[in-house]
Amino acid sequence: MTLPSKRLKMLLVASLLVNVFLVGAALGGLYQWSKHQPQPGAVVQHGLRQALAQLPEDRRHQLRRMLRETRQENQPLIVASRQAHRDVMQRLQAPTLDRDALDADLDRARTADITLRTRFDATLADFAASLPADERQKLAQAMTARRQGNAQKVMKD
Repeated sequence: MTLPSKRLKMLLVASLLVNVFLVGAALGGLYQWSKHQPQPGAVVQHGLRQALAQLPEDRRHQLRRMLRETRQENQPLIVASRQAHRDVMQRLQAPTLDRDALDADLDRARTADITLRTRFDATLADFAASLPADERQKLAQAMTARRQGNAQKVMKD
């Protein structure tokens, strides 16, 4: 056998090994992807979105309307929260850090966020108070499903 034909043979064997490896990796990836693929038509939803999906159509519209109204009523607070977060980012990006001003901006952002959360939670509580017991049960199960899944995942780790 001549030297060029030995090199050619070695290149062909190396190419064959690389191709076998690539095909195996592609098939393994495809298998993993298909194994963990959600069911057709299933939409992964969490928290309030999942809860909305569990409610009857008229209740969904009612809750969406209530949340929309709460958002409109609290628009100035939402704007203030966004501005406070922007101010925090600007303070952190400044060449020198003014710690007192940063603390004040963080406090404004935290206060606005907590106030907003409190108001949206109150809206959700008002909505829940208008539901019959069976619909409240569905709402509670849908809203805690993700938390329970996360708690189980943490326990496994």
